Parts: sequence; C-alpha cells; structure tokens
Amino acid sequence: MKRNRKTSRMLRRGSAVVETAVVAPLMLLAMFGILELGQAYNTKQTVTLAAREGCRAAALPGATFSDAKAAADASMTMAGFSGHTVESNISSLSSTDTQVWVKVSIPFNRATYTGTMMGGGSYTISSTTTMRREGIESTSGGGGSGIAPTP
Repeated sequence: MKRNRKTSRMLRRGSAVVETAVVAPLMLLAMFGILELGQAYNTKQTVTLAAREGCRAAALPGATFSDAKAAADASMTMAGFSGHTVESNISSLSSTDTQVWVKVSIPFNRATYTGTMMGGGSYTISSTTTMRREGIESTSGGGGSGIAPTP
C-alpha cells in the first residue's frame, strides 16, 4: 500500500499532538515543583532572618519576650508572612544565664503557592538562633579572648 505525501504529513502532525499532550503536563509539574522549592528556600531564609532579629532583640539588656516577638513579627510581616509562631527561653532566664534563644516556625502550607495541595500541612519550616546576652558576665572562666577589659 502506497502512501502519498499528504497522508504522511498528517500522521506526523498527529503524533506531535500526542507527544505534546503527554509531555506538557510533566513539564508543568516540573515547573511548579521548581517554583515550590524556590519559595520554600526563600521562606527558610526569611524564617532564619526573623529568628536572628528576634534573638538580637532578646539579647539586649532588659529585653522581654514581647521585644523578641515584636522583632521577629516585624521581619515576617515585612516579608508578607502570617500564621507563624515565636518561642524563646527569655522568660525563664535567671540573671546569670548567658545564652538566649529564639525559635520562629511557620507551617509549610502557609508559605507556599499550592498550600495543602501537595501535602504541605504536615511540614513546618523553623529556625532557632542562639546568642550571648549582652551585659551578662560569664563566670565559666573559659572561652575568653584573652584580652582583659580596660577599667
């Protein structure tokens, strides 16, 4: 059986449509996956920055939990995030404790484009920052820089 050129061209055109129908959803899925990973990485960086800002505020002399929370909230709000939580050990510190930490967490579904469509409700993006409190003398005797303060 002999095929003419027109029939052969129509068959090739039909196979291109089928290939596009198979490959296009895979390409879109890959593109959305890359966007989600990029957004998750950006969220992780924002949460880390908010934890650092909150910890810097908590490390200052006379700081309270509300100071740390306000600093972390300001960073998260500026980045456009809501629904996050802020935790710290500042309320339970004694006057001789030298380390303060602040932890900021946000559910994955609050930080991505697809929300819970890809199982985002089960993951939490969080970051904890620990800093030395300012104005507190260390009594451990070790770890100093070897430089004595001037009187």
